[in-house]
Amino acid sequence: MNGNGSVTQIVPLAALLSKKPEELETMDNDELVAAYQSLRDQEDGARGSYPNIGRLYGTTLEREKDRREIRAQAESSDAEMHAWYDRARNEPCTWWLKNHLVAKHALETCIACGVCTSQCPAAHYFAEYNPRTIVDAALSQDEERLVELLKSDVLWYCGQCGSCIPMCPRENNLMGLVSSLRFLAQLKGYHLSSVRGRQQYAMRHLCGGNLWNRGFSLYFRNVTAEGHPDFGPRYARYQSEAEGQMIRLGASPDRPGNFGGRKLSPQTLAEFRSCLVSGGTLVLWNQLENHASEDAKKSGVSIEEYHNRVHREG
Repeated sequence: MNGNGSVTQIVPLAALLSKKPEELETMDNDELVAAYQSLRDQEDGARGSYPNIGRLYGTTLEREKDRREIRAQAESSDAEMHAWYDRARNEPCTWWLKNHLVAKHALETCIACGVCTSQCPAAHYFAEYNPRTIVDAALSQDEERLVELLKSDVLWYCGQCGSCIPMCPRENNLMGLVSSLRFLAQLKGYHLSSVRGRQQYAMRHLCGGNLWNRGFSLYFRNVTAEGHPDFGPRYARYQSEAEGQMIRLGASPDRPGNFGGRKLSPQTLAEFRSCLVSGGTLVLWNQLENHASEDAKKSGVSIEEYHNRVHREG
């Protein structure tokens, strides 16, 4: 049904996936979302699965549908965190360090001993990366230094492995601080100054798209053998047999069930999405979309061309 209560004509999968971005833009919101949902929920009766869950992954159609859904929910939500993050976008970076719960307590007892750097795998791998650069900028409470940090690649070298946390003699949380500052960089749009920062737009539609549509940040079909030849022939064999092996082991690939790769029921997915809304995630996603749209216009490309470019660059 569309917003007027009339029946929406369901467009075949191949026809929708073949539409160009400008053609999708001519579809109204209700029509686009209803078509997507109908395709997602089409069951292959012979196999008891929903194959379009995988076919819709990473498509222009899914990204366009997500942009509209998330914009509508982010702009209409009265969730407390939405208002807080909206305020944070317009406050100085130093305000964030004093008021964001993770950032506020991340370095309370730092003695600048450097153990975090000595234990950091990223610091050993990237010659230009030193976690203390982040620590020093945060402790300085200097707005210019913080803005410079948020615009740099430095903030994106951290692998979020957590090696620094158990080794810190004062139990500080540098990993949490990095995550918090990344959030701030994207809220304010400073990430656009960094190649690695711009790539977060592609990640938003990869991992974020999976969360929004499948309930998993990493979908079992994501990591293909073609995209990861370094994983070797055994992984290629696993990928070719993944669905059958999952079924053999009791998982639920694109099927209703309780185990890996399962199709979430509409009710469960709606409940999960409500958590993302209440927690303020959609504020970040919507801002990433706004910043990407502005950057695409400056570059003279469409949003889909922009997505593909940042996905490949670097």
